[in-house]
Amino acid sequence: MKIQWNKVTWYSKSLALALFVALPFIGFYFGEKYGEINGSANFFQKYNALTQASQNSTEQTSTDYYENVAAWQTDNNNTGWSIAYPIDFDINDNYSITPIDDWRQGTPGGSGLKPFTLVIPKVFEPQTNFAEATLSVGVSGDQKAIMQCLIAGSANGVTATSTATINGVIFAVIDSADAGAGNYYETTSYRTIHDGQCYTVEYTIHSGQIANYPSEYQLKPFDETKLHDVLDRIVGTFRFD
Repeated sequence: MKIQWNKVTWYSKSLALALFVALPFIGFYFGEKYGEINGSANFFQKYNALTQASQNSTEQTSTDYYENVAAWQTDNNNTGWSIAYPIDFDINDNYSITPIDDWRQGTPGGSGLKPFTLVIPKVFEPQTNFAEATLSVGVSGDQKAIMQCLIAGSANGVTATSTATINGVIFAVIDSADAGAGNYYETTSYRTIHDGQCYTVEYTIHSGQIANYPSEYQLKPFDETKLHDVLDRIVGTFRFD
């Protein structure tokens, strides 16, 4: 049979009607599939971008935060000076106005105040022999304290004395150490005389003799450089108003 393409027949009408009815559904189907494919591609692009951003944020928090002093919390609760610190460290700036004898490490030779104390907990160096570190700010106008402010003292544990300039102010730097009952205490004290008062910004690192821990604890020596770096950065934020 010879097909006449330009002649309208009953089956050409039927075919045209079927295509007229089916084409919208076919178009809708393929449109949906394209949308799913395109949507999936966009989803995975966004997912990968968010994942990468999260990873970058986590890496920055874990590595850069303790080096980024500008992101720290600043304590301005004291008249005449301020200090900044990582917000995940515990602080106490609620202090008594009654002078105390242990306002600084060693033998202060007079009473004074300890208006700021910060504690770095053991979790900062997990699975190590690190116990904790404390940093404090002390101030005294006692004449004995002022006379002995920049003196290292005669204790056997004093290991070094030098100077450091912090925000334009020269501080004496006095290092000392003490040990006992399997514990080791290392103190670095920054001291200066300002407006007729002795100021100290000092920290003590407390660690345990690693040989005294059971072997099943699988402890390793703590990273002294890492700890000293963050403590010295905190000291470096101390400034007089």
